[in-house]
Amino acid sequence: MHFHDLRHTHKTWLIEDGIPEIAQARRLGHRLAGVRGIYSHVTEPMITNLVGALQRRWETTQPDRPNSTLRHLRPVA
Repeated sequence: MHFHDLRHTHKTWLIEDGIPEIAQARRLGHRLAGVRGIYSHVTEPMITNLVGALQRRWETTQPDRPNSTLRHLRPVA
């Protein structure tokens, strides 16, 4: 397992969760080429959906720990 493998997994999860390509690119620090990159923009609902999808993945993999301080993901600017 290499660090870059985690990026591949993350990208795959975003695809599985139906996150728009422009939001995936921004999340991974990429830019879309051509017209897609010029006319596509990330919106607040896209960010909310992305964070919600990751939150659901987090919650379904955690043991039942109601007092955990790591229970909720926060959006990264």
